[in-house]
Amino acid sequence: MSEAPMEEFFRLIDDIRTCMLTTRDEGRLRSRPMGFSFDRGTHEFHLLTRKSSHKAEELAANPGVNLAFARPDRHEFVSVSGQAYLTTDHRLIEAVWTEDADAWFKGGKEDPEAAVIRVVPSLGEYWHGHNQLIRHWNLIRAKRAGEEPHLQENSQVTL
Repeated sequence: MSEAPMEEFFRLIDDIRTCMLTTRDEGRLRSRPMGFSFDRGTHEFHLLTRKSSHKAEELAANPGVNLAFARPDRHEFVSVSGQAYLTTDHRLIEAVWTEDADAWFKGGKEDPEAAVIRVVPSLGEYWHGHNQLIRHWNLIRAKRAGEEPHLQENSQVTL
């Protein structure tokens, strides 16, 4: 794996609106879909949540998380490992608030349950594949040569 430019990493998630947040729940891994935003300047990911949610309890016990992003139709996948922190900083809540959030928080941005999960990433990894024709050709070529097929590029970035 080669160290990849940060811009390529962020380009792959630029127009994705939902990720899978994985936390630890009493030793078990638990994932759920979440809307997110990210800050290219700080490299932080922000996820709006309820202060009293089960995931907030999980993060208090074990802040290590993973965020997973996927575009299977384009054979593009991104994984982010990092530490998560729950904050009720009103400026951050305001910055990540969307119109859809009003459906979850009756009190709007001022709702006492509104909080943000700040994910401070340490490592990002991504895979992006070839189109179907190239993938098929690589499978045939590898099978004939008795080799493992090369279907996608894989890179890591230190965040």
